[in-house]
Amino acid sequence: MVDPRWNLISFTLRRHYEGKLITNTSLALAAEVPYGTAIRRINELLDEGLLLKRARSRTGKSYSLHPTAKLIEIFEKFAFQLKSHIGNTFGFSSDDTAAGDFYFGGSYMKPSILPFPSVMEEGIGYDRVIRILSPSDPTFKSLSDFSSNLNEFCGGRLEVINLSLDELHEEIILNSQRAESNYDIIALDIPWLGELAESGSVLPLGEMIAEEKYRYSDFHSTAWKGSGYNSEPYALPIQPTAELLFYRTDLFEEAGLAPPESTDDVLAAAQALHRFAPQLSGIVMNYGPGTPVGHTFIQTQADFGSPIIQLPRLGKDFKVSDLKNESYRPQIDSEAGHRSAEFLLELLEYAHPESLACNWDRRIKLFSEGQAAMTYGWSIRARVFEFDESCPAHGNVGYRPHPPGPGARTVSPIGGFSLAIPANQSDDRIRKAWKMMKYLTSPELMKWYAQNGSLSSPRFSTSADPEVRALSKIIVQLDDMEKNGQLQLWPRPPIPEFNDIVQIIGEEIHPMLKGDVSIDRALKNAQKRVDSLMRSHGRY
Repeated sequence: MVDPRWNLISFTLRRHYEGKLITNTSLALAAEVPYGTAIRRINELLDEGLLLKRARSRTGKSYSLHPTAKLIEIFEKFAFQLKSHIGNTFGFSSDDTAAGDFYFGGSYMKPSILPFPSVMEEGIGYDRVIRILSPSDPTFKSLSDFSSNLNEFCGGRLEVINLSLDELHEEIILNSQRAESNYDIIALDIPWLGELAESGSVLPLGEMIAEEKYRYSDFHSTAWKGSGYNSEPYALPIQPTAELLFYRTDLFEEAGLAPPESTDDVLAAAQALHRFAPQLSGIVMNYGPGTPVGHTFIQTQADFGSPIIQLPRLGKDFKVSDLKNESYRPQIDSEAGHRSAEFLLELLEYAHPESLACNWDRRIKLFSEGQAAMTYGWSIRARVFEFDESCPAHGNVGYRPHPPGPGARTVSPIGGFSLAIPANQSDDRIRKAWKMMKYLTSPELMKWYAQNGSLSSPRFSTSADPEVRALSKIIVQLDDMEKNGQLQLWPRPPIPEFNDIVQIIGEEIHPMLKGDVSIDRALKNAQKRVDSLMRSHGRY
């Protein structure tokens, strides 16, 4: 017997999950009953709030049909209950961990499960293109690779432009100088926010947040603070990431080594595991010239308890907003700076020979291929070996916050990207961009990114979802680190001069690692150049 209601619902949900268009005609045909009967059943679903119509033209005469959040929730609850009954039939109890990949009953029945994303009830308009400037990182690759799904979700067309980190920063600056922005939304690296906020390149969001009573308490506190400048919100977090120490658990176990708890442990493990197996290096480091090694030095100095500038103390950590005068003075040529340089040089002896040319992608590739026992890496890049079963590192990687030096506390720098609105565009474009940003950073979309390869979540609700937590232990660990205060902004302070400081340090530290200059000379040169930069900006 034909059940037109079930046919309509199943067709609607299948097309929605596939990101495909649903028209009145295609849905009526799927009912497998006379056309008039099908239309009546469709109208019933519309009246019950299970389907919604969304205009595809200015007149509204052309429209598409979509499942509502209510229908998605009802259907997914039904699916979970069915799954649980099947599990019980096969002998899995509701708390039986032996269910493995099937997750019958148990945790998948919890109310914290987020549903598949529903569409925007009022789309951005099928005649509109929303252009997003972004890095070539996993979350943004998902936006690009699954643009057809997102086009249906938002009722418009997304165009995602992916650039490398340095190219992205350069294009954001160039775009801010145009009469009208080429992009509706930009993704900015958290430390760039001071520069872009002070120059007026990005729009402050406080007024829109207050006007709509936008709830942001679900965002991780550090990611939310990192998306603002001097107490004013400028962006919405979408892909925060933390730099961690990745280590090969199988090699550590075979060598009888405990996971590193300090910089001394990292050095000892690198020495012990160097050539432990043929072609194995103890560690691979991000020592490439310029930006890569500049970031490495700054983050290592934080391991020894010191920010790169004289930030005021704030409890156990440091203040990064509303800075004045002496707070901008560099402290590169300092005790912490010297200890950092010495540590990096000591590691070089046991580092992969390509380390002096490595950037973020290269070091992770070498590590995932089994050529090094350890590396520091941004959590978002763990997807290379988390999801690729052919990698020697797959299933054999442990994660630690940055191991600290003597007397310092354990912190990992937070980085990653937030979405902001370029200030140089019309009010109409700004309203559309704000609407799109809210949707792209919703908990359901965050879960969808994670399911498509992004090991990042700036929302507690997404991190708490059992399906998300089952994807990778790194998501759980980052959530715990946030709650324990181990994720911090101060290792990479979001000041306007940050990008220039990174470049200066990179230019001075790379020759030191190559043996061309001494530690003293490299640090004095970097200190002098950053001091001159700050004075030229009138900081003190």
